[in-house]
Amino acid sequence: MIVDVVTTKSPKNRTVLTFLLALANLMSFSVGIITAAILSRYMDVVEYGTYRQVIFIYTTLLVVFSMGLPKCYSYFLARASIEYGADIVKLLNKLFFALSALFSIFLYLGAEFISDIMGNELLVDNLRYFAITPMLLMPVMGVESILVVYGYGAMVLLYVFAGRLMMIVCTVMSVVVFDGGVTGAICGFVVSSAFSSIAGLWLSYWPFKRVTSYKSNIRIGDIMSYSFPVMMQGIYGFFIGASSLFFVSRYFGVEEFALFSNGYKELPFLSMVIGATSGVIFPEFSRMSGNGDDKRNFVALWRTVWYKSSTIIYPLSVFCLIFAGDIMAFIYGENYRGAAFLFIIVSVIGIVRVVAYSPIMLSLGLGREFANTHLVAAIMILALDVLCVNFFPNIIAIAMIATCCTVFCLFVMLITIAKSLESSLFKLIPLGAMSKILFASIISCLMARFLVHITGITNVLAVLAIGGVVYALIYFPFVSRLGVGYIDIIKPMLDIFANKFKTESSRQLMEESK
Repeated sequence: MIVDVVTTKSPKNRTVLTFLLALANLMSFSVGIITAAILSRYMDVVEYGTYRQVIFIYTTLLVVFSMGLPKCYSYFLARASIEYGADIVKLLNKLFFALSALFSIFLYLGAEFISDIMGNELLVDNLRYFAITPMLLMPVMGVESILVVYGYGAMVLLYVFAGRLMMIVCTVMSVVVFDGGVTGAICGFVVSSAFSSIAGLWLSYWPFKRVTSYKSNIRIGDIMSYSFPVMMQGIYGFFIGASSLFFVSRYFGVEEFALFSNGYKELPFLSMVIGATSGVIFPEFSRMSGNGDDKRNFVALWRTVWYKSSTIIYPLSVFCLIFAGDIMAFIYGENYRGAAFLFIIVSVIGIVRVVAYSPIMLSLGLGREFANTHLVAAIMILALDVLCVNFFPNIIAIAMIATCCTVFCLFVMLITIAKSLESSLFKLIPLGAMSKILFASIISCLMARFLVHITGITNVLAVLAIGGVVYALIYFPFVSRLGVGYIDIIKPMLDIFANKFKTESSRQLMEESK
């Protein structure tokens, strides 16, 4: 059984935990944006493009070298008693230490090979400086999942805040203060990674500090059996994520790569919300599957998560679509306003990817289908990208290929989930509520854009700030009249925080009376 510290079973607690994880993801996203905004202004295009290439190489290869193990934390810990948790974490961490060592060796020894493939000789030395990073970060990839399973959402928030703050300080100061260029930025990233590694390893065992630990019956074979489909999906996902960037880097040059890597990013808050909900519902779906819950419970939870996620993602998605040019100019400078069209193309994915598909598919035993769907998408993207660079070379065409193949992959997975739950696509998705939210978002944002336009305001920050405020003032009353209530989403968080405040106040009054 799971001890009382696991709080995700309550809908209210799920909402609060999701909110805390969303804040943590917002911090991570904000740091990425702040760092990119500063570095792109203090480094020339070639140096900034090289820095982006190093991060791109790390993040794409990480999917392969991690072998699907990060998802094992949520899956196995949610099904076991907390007394066995420390042993499970220790086993997974040992695997990560071994894999991270292989990754670091590959980066160091293969720096010249990777540099030749990417067509950038500046990568050689910078990849070697960066090579220690996998050994610092991979062993703590599961710390957030561990804390979430046992209900320590606030601890996740503190950990992310401290780690990302160190990243800003170390990376940005190396460039702005010490004029270190791309090498300084890389070294600053490594230093901040060392801090995150030390803090993460300590927090990994935090939930078990007052628990008598026992050896679990989970073995490496059990872990690999579960993680193999995830690993294969990771490999296919590697080609899906790397294909477009690779072809742009190889055939269009560093400057076009910098433009593409800044513009072709999914909606800023998409990963934040999806990551938060995924971190909460994965342990819940895993428990439900282990307990043999009725399939209707899976459908009900899925619809609830989809609805709540869409109330956040859809309005933000529409705002980003309509104000795309100003957003690109504000974040990266006027030189990158041309990346707006790429941003619009990738934003279409946000309409379909409202919820993470992996938690429910892996919990339902659909790991093979999950991996195979990504295999088909990877083959499609690679084949179409090859045709593109040979017959109609254009980075916009590359972006459209990636988006269409990704949306196809998501629809196939959605149909697979519906069949497994003996449901229909229409029952699995709250289409009525989605349509209302999208309609209200589009109308409200177009009105806001028009009102800002007729005022003649040209300052980018003012356009975004005033446009956002006007959009909100129109949207919330409008969508409320359509029957979509945001109070129902916020109320669980307010109730729990209010109860905690009352409890703390009562405790203080009792102490004072004594």
